[in-house]
Amino acid sequence: MSTTLDHALQPDLGRARRFLAAQPVPGRTILCAVTGSHIYGFPSADSDLDLKGIHVAPIRRLLGLTRPAESFDRLEIFESAELDLTLTEARLALDLLLRGNGNMLERILSPLQLIDGPALAELQALAQGALSKRFFRHYQGFFRGKCRDHERSEQPKAKNLLYVYRVALTGIHLLRSGALETDLSALAPLYGYEDALDLIALKRQGSERGALPDPLDEHHRGSWPRLASDLEEAYATSELPEAAPNADALSEWLIELRLRELDDAG
Repeated sequence: MSTTLDHALQPDLGRARRFLAAQPVPGRTILCAVTGSHIYGFPSADSDLDLKGIHVAPIRRLLGLTRPAESFDRLEIFESAELDLTLTEARLALDLLLRGNGNMLERILSPLQLIDGPALAELQALAQGALSKRFFRHYQGFFRGKCRDHERSEQPKAKNLLYVYRVALTGIHLLRSGALETDLSALAPLYGYEDALDLIALKRQGSERGALPDPLDEHHRGSWPRLASDLEEAYATSELPEAAPNADALSEWLIELRLRELDDAG
């Protein structure tokens, strides 16, 4: 995966790490990454910082009658910036990955990671081995949802159109190549959607809520049928397996992770 941002639009990873350290996470965070527009290639100066990660619950919480929380969410203004954090417990995270959840895949393979350590390398290798055609449903559903969101908005915005392009082209590229790429500035010219580059430039120079003139909106909405068709064709011709072939390896990794946590707790 690539990132092609000017220095002024690069996320402040130091601020992100300080924010993460200040949160009452229900366990140990083993992975946390920048996602959203900063890895999609079209942040603007006022973009918030999307942080998505994985935590492992304390062993004692797993042994009792009450199940530990499997998600943790925080949205705050921190050091004059908006940060949006979502953490998922390791069991649920791996289950979602096996079911073809693109959000989980993208956080694990994001090029902008806040925590470095053996768990990161292990998770990234496991995620690469879990690629399957199941991810098609995620990207197709996300694509259709973003189209609906744009149609329902009172004013057409570059951001909404860029999300439509990004999610479809990430899905197309994954199914065709077996590799994850989330940067729209790399994907658009690769698949013949160069017009999206002008939208990216407009978004980077403007704001999150900047409106588009109707003719420009209509022009880009004209690409939706082709995007939908390209995504379906990528699925039909994909050489990825129908389901993740490494489910046993993921289960074994989780067991070993729990055992290490038990040793550390003892």
